[in-house]
Amino acid sequence: MPDLNEAVKFFTEVLGFHQVYEEGKLPLNADAKKAFNIRRSAEITHIALLETGNGSNIELFEYTSPQRNMKRPMNDDIDWYHIAVYISNMQKSVSYLKAKGIRIIGVPIEHKTGPNAGLTGVYFETPRGLQIELVTYPQGMAYEQSHPKYKLWSPKNELTIMKSNEELAAEAKILVMTHLNIWTERDPAKRLQLTKDIYAENIKVIDPEIVLNGWNEVSDFIGGLLHKYPGFEFSPVKAIETHHDSAILSWQFGPPSKLDTITGLDIFAIANGKIIKLIVFVNGATKQNS
Repeated sequence: MPDLNEAVKFFTEVLGFHQVYEEGKLPLNADAKKAFNIRRSAEITHIALLETGNGSNIELFEYTSPQRNMKRPMNDDIDWYHIAVYISNMQKSVSYLKAKGIRIIGVPIEHKTGPNAGLTGVYFETPRGLQIELVTYPQGMAYEQSHPKYKLWSPKNELTIMKSNEELAAEAKILVMTHLNIWTERDPAKRLQLTKDIYAENIKVIDPEIVLNGWNEVSDFIGGLLHKYPGFEFSPVKAIETHHDSAILSWQFGPPSKLDTITGLDIFAIANGKIIKLIVFVNGATKQNS
């Protein structure tokens, strides 16, 4: 895609996805470009991973190349593909997208016979023309009756599965690493968006000097801290410690010449994929503030 930020904005603000992480330029050597059928002049300049809820994640890539074809293929061209998103209420979803000015392609079609009986689907277009399908099958699909071994993904099934300690730990580590990036992000708009991505709306941060409540207070406090210490950045001191829905981060804060100017410990409480509470300990806080 030509503009990843524009795509991320659409997926997060219109479709309600959450950005998990982003990366800058991804180097591609000649062998990689040949293997993946990418033009020699092409470069991957930006990557973002979005969380779709209880289903699959979506990874977005921003390419740049003076030779690329900017005309979207027709649907009957070779290997047409699209994204499908599961929803629980077709009528509400279509009404919501129309209110956002999104073009719906046709009308929802309910399959009443055949192997797809039980499924209702409709397509819509993103601002750049990518087609996304909305699908729902609250009572399952017909073929599941004759092939019970093969089940389509369902949010009902997903919610009944308890996450393992390993899964919770992996989720916690991603949240904590994103948290670390937030506390080093100097752009106010970007910092606030990242804050909304990983903190619960009623996030509570207990710092030695202040208690913060909600996204805006947290983001503003970080901005003030970074302004007070220009050139300083947060970085981990050792591996993140996790178990179940909690985590501990040992950190240091300082300029490149002295990364451990200030050190401390963050303790996280996590629920439903969000950080709901953060307790901050600063080593020698009394001394630092004297």
